[in-house]
Amino acid sequence: MIAWSAIAAGLAIVVALAHSAISERVILQPLFRQPAQGLLATEPGRGIVRAVFRMPSVAWAALGLGVWLNRLQNGPDLVAVIAMIVFASSAIGNLVALRRPHPGGLLLLLATAATATDLIVN
Repeated sequence: MIAWSAIAAGLAIVVALAHSAISERVILQPLFRQPAQGLLATEPGRGIVRAVFRMPSVAWAALGLGVWLNRLQNGPDLVAVIAMIVFASSAIGNLVALRRPHPGGLLLLLATAATATDLIVN
């Protein structure tokens, strides 16, 4: 049954898209509007900061899709285990950094649980 892997993929993609869109508007655009110094003073520097900020989103979406595609192909469980580690560590890191639950972290914990359920059921 691929439902659990599809749920995990969907949750990971939702978190990735929301992280990219919200962080661009709430964090990066205001940051780049301020007088720039150091790394942010150059366009390449700003591009690097933007790319580094997007890396978690790309990882979450790619791992979510990987879990689902791996299940479709009856592949080994390694992809799912790696995805669970990344999803859970991201959620826990978010909780530690913010010192409160965050919607993205909670969704990543749900993606972790859906991936674990997929492993158990299949």
